[in-house]
Amino acid sequence: MATQLNTVPLFSHLAAEALTEVANALQPQTLAASAILFNQGDPGDELYLVESGQVAIFAPDPANPGSESPIRVFQAGQIFGEMALIDHKPRSLSARALTDSQMRVLNGEDFRRLLRDYPDIALQVMAGLNERIRYTTDFLGEVQDWVKRVAEGKYEREFKPEAGYKDATMEELAADFAQMAAQVQKREQELQREIYRLQVKIDHEKRERQVSEITETDYFQTLRTRAKDLREQNAAEDEAEA
Repeated sequence: MATQLNTVPLFSHLAAEALTEVANALQPQTLAASAILFNQGDPGDELYLVESGQVAIFAPDPANPGSESPIRVFQAGQIFGEMALIDHKPRSLSARALTDSQMRVLNGEDFRRLLRDYPDIALQVMAGLNERIRYTTDFLGEVQDWVKRVAEGKYEREFKPEAGYKDATMEELAADFAQMAAQVQKREQELQREIYRLQVKIDHEKRERQVSEITETDYFQTLRTRAKDLREQNAAEDEAEA
């Protein structure tokens, strides 16, 4: 287990002795597919390391439990839940296994003991949180920019930052937003075409109404009677000349 921790960013810079201490403190836990690891609002005093499988973090939907879309998916080698060890607040989201998963759990008491004995862990926790905050801020900034563009009807640029996203869930969120933007654009174009067709119909009906208003006037009826009389007169003259 200590060797595997070398690949986990939170512990990768620790000396061999510290890695052994962390490995001894991590307790195994098995989670079946679809099983809930914790619920939003639960007290939290554990950090989780995914050994195998996938665990999703999601916002619960009481109306449709079990159908919630993941906010983020954690894969083998990734850690989550460390915020509860730091701020001692209830879980802000729920966690559910997407597949059969093997976990390693570090409880709060052991975590705090390791922080006292190995200050480097605290530095790595701070670095990891800083990266996550920066990463999330960049992503939200990109989304905010595109919300503004969609609101202004600007769709000329693809929603895909040049650097891409390191987290698969973020890539899925970006793809979902891009699809939403495309649907908004398509709907807007359909509405524009519908407005054009409606305008053409209104113009046609307006012209018909105007023609009807003209042809029903006494003046127009007099002109039509006069035109008929002229045609009959011309016909009679043509017949006489023949």
